[in-house]
Order: sequence, then C-alpha cells, then structure tokens
Amino acid sequence: MKKTKRLTRPQKLVIGVGALILALGLANLVKMTIALDYAIRLPDLPMTVSWEYLAASGGAWAVLLFAAVVGLARFRPWGRWATLTASTLYAVFIWADHLLFDASEYARQTWPRDLLLTVLFLVIVWCALNWPPVRKVFRAKTKGK
Repeated sequence: MKKTKRLTRPQKLVIGVGALILALGLANLVKMTIALDYAIRLPDLPMTVSWEYLAASGGAWAVLLFAAVVGLARFRPWGRWATLTASTLYAVFIWADHLLFDASEYARQTWPRDLLLTVLFLVIVWCALNWPPVRKVFRAKTKGK
C-alpha cells in the first residue's frame, strides 16, 4: 500500500500563495477574453486604451503568473523568485495603468482602497515566501534533486 505524503505547514503556505497567484492569473485570462469579445462588439467605443492593449496585457500577465504558479506548486527555487518578481512587477504595472489611464473621478476615488489592497497583496506574498521555514522548503527541493 502506497503511503501518501502529508504537506508540511510551510508547503501549505506555498500552495496558498500559489492559489492566490493562480486566481490573479485567471482574472487576467478573463480580462483578455472579455477585451477580445468587446473589441468585436464595441470597436468604436471611445477609451483611454485600446481593446488590443487590454487583451495583450491580460494574456501576458496570465502566462507569467501561471508560470510562477507551476514553479511554486513544484517547490522549485525559480518558482519562488518568479513569484516574487512577477507579483511585484504586476503591482507596478497596475499602478502605472492607474496613473496613466484612469480617466474618471470615480476611478481616482478608488485609489486609496486599491493602494491598500496592493500593499496587502505584496505583504502576503513577500512575507509568506520569505518566511524561513518556507525558504527551507525550496532549498530542500534543490538538495534532493
């Protein structure tokens, strides 16, 4: 009878962060799909950015975030670094988009909430993946190869 390995607490935390990053990647995939659909249905809608830009950015971030999730799920050291890098760059990208393209007063009114959520997201990812027991999980995977 094959004995199944139980995940340790640090491994569960990595999987939890992976689920968060996966959800973000899926949201970007949905963004891409909706942008492509709307590009067909509403081609002449006046916007600050094009539907193609929204679709391309959603698709690119989905691919990058999914790649990071694969590395996390396999407990690869590159997955940890890819997740830290991708999540930070994604936050920077989102804020660049806000600053450059938010056209309405309502959009600017949501900035404090958005900033709080961005900081919370980055704190969760960075603290979880830099917690010493989690770092050991990734080092152990490298040594056991």
